[in-house]
Amino acid sequence: MVQTPTELLAHFIVEAHYSDIPDEALAYGRSSLLDASAVGIAGSASKGAKTLNSVLLPYSTTKGAQVIGTDMRLPAPFAAMANGNTIHADDFDDTLAADPMAHGYHGSTHPTGPLLSTLLALIDGKRTAGKDFLIAYHVGVEVMAKLNSALGSRSFSAGFHPTALMSAFGSAALAARLKGLDLQMTKTALGIAASHACGLRANFGSMMKPYHPGHGAMSGFLAVEMAMGGFTAADDAIGGDIGFLNAYGNSVDMGPLKALGCPWAYLSPGMWIKPYPSGNLTHPGMSRIDEFLEKNNALRTDVCELEIQTKQSIYDTLIHHHPKTGLQSKFSMEFCIVKILIDGDLGLSDFSDEVVQRPDIQHMLGNTKYSAFPDAESKDLGYENYTTLITFTLKDGRTFTERSDFGKGSAHDPFSYDETVEKAQRCSTFRCWPQEKFESLVEGWKQIDTASDVNEITQNLFI
Repeated sequence: MVQTPTELLAHFIVEAHYSDIPDEALAYGRSSLLDASAVGIAGSASKGAKTLNSVLLPYSTTKGAQVIGTDMRLPAPFAAMANGNTIHADDFDDTLAADPMAHGYHGSTHPTGPLLSTLLALIDGKRTAGKDFLIAYHVGVEVMAKLNSALGSRSFSAGFHPTALMSAFGSAALAARLKGLDLQMTKTALGIAASHACGLRANFGSMMKPYHPGHGAMSGFLAVEMAMGGFTAADDAIGGDIGFLNAYGNSVDMGPLKALGCPWAYLSPGMWIKPYPSGNLTHPGMSRIDEFLEKNNALRTDVCELEIQTKQSIYDTLIHHHPKTGLQSKFSMEFCIVKILIDGDLGLSDFSDEVVQRPDIQHMLGNTKYSAFPDAESKDLGYENYTTLITFTLKDGRTFTERSDFGKGSAHDPFSYDETVEKAQRCSTFRCWPQEKFESLVEGWKQIDTASDVNEITQNLFI
């Protein structure tokens, strides 16, 4: 009997086992959980996190779930929202690479932020074993990955944000798994999530972009609560003729849904832990600027003009070509490349209005061109989804063009756990987080498989 998309997802959510997850995927997952914890701690100092938390403050309660980097407690759905927003506030959290086998590039997703946020709301005050936590988390990642691959490119080109769409489903999946919902109730929760999925790329460069994972975390949490409370939904709200996949995407592609856990998304297309707090599409070029200069016997001060080329889909995603604010600069290929070229680094404090408006930055931005190479050229030359071409023009008249297909932290050049710890330490130091709490997080996530209660790890995220 042919199963519907909703049935395929529900069966996987209910039937997956911890023993099914490869050791390599589990190792990457531990790194991602540490990474999300650290960028959440850093993100709690951001204007966006503080603003949303202040909006939610009137709803605070002594019996609610905790909010990262604060002593605030909120009703669990609001806590999930606040934490998802906080983890993504600096756009420094991990990225699940776009599936090269999908129907055209249609965007990567940021899974751990919304998924960890939903998990924090679910387990607060409830004893939860590490293995139960991990299987729920990996199920959530897998649902986000495979459903995004099944969606097709139309939603992306139409302006929808993949993370915003997928996080509602991933969060609902992990909540259903952790709460032990049966097959029918899991299908209902997914159907409810299908109506919750939303979020627009037009809001990139504003506070709404980090809010998207927060909304997804809250939506997934509520979808399961609503299903458990007796709410109903269409039997196949994901794959029906007017269901989610047809409404948002090109068609219903069953292939990725039949490949749930085969392989697990952590192994292919792989997770990307970011070295820089900006959209990962900017990272291939940024990661190799020093290498390119050294290879061509050039100094930073020798460069007078830049020309950057990527696939059209990347160009369409990085929408701020003349950024005026720190938030806009996170989605500006030109700013990210120019800042690395001039200063040699790009950290949490660099995405500010003051840095963007520096005269030397603005001058070089005026001498930087960014365009998309033709799709036919992309195919003929074997370009990858993330391929970035940079042409350097020097003051002495020399020019050279270099190519980078992947950045540091990607599945092709992954962070080790120790490298993730180094990044996490920078985030912790940025927030002036107590070192003993940070060290407990590092050791806790490293040994989560054997934890009898994950709350003993996550308590280090809160004041």
